[in-house]
Amino acid sequence: MSHSATPPYGAAMTRLFPKRIATMAMVLGLCLPGAGGAMAQACIDSSAEIQALISEGRIISQYEAVASAGYSADQILNFRLCEQGGRYVWIIGVLSADGTAQNLTISAE
Repeated sequence: MSHSATPPYGAAMTRLFPKRIATMAMVLGLCLPGAGGAMAQACIDSSAEIQALISEGRIISQYEAVASAGYSADQILNFRLCEQGGRYVWIIGVLSADGTAQNLTISAE
């Protein structure tokens, strides 16, 4: 019984590994906010800060924004408040009537 130091799939894995790393890096680059985009954006992660902006009347809520685009609150999948070009925008993931998900960018002002 002989044992090889290299498993039979070693060569294939050696060729595939760099391709997978490159693909993962590209996907991460596309998913990061502002990465590769022409317009820089900074998103606000603090719900207290978002609520303060809504209470002060500086922005509309994500629910008002999605309603203005013709969607209902129960279609919201996720949302983020971001600054884009010096203005606040909501980036809202919604589920369309046909079952597809899409991102909307709606002015928050």
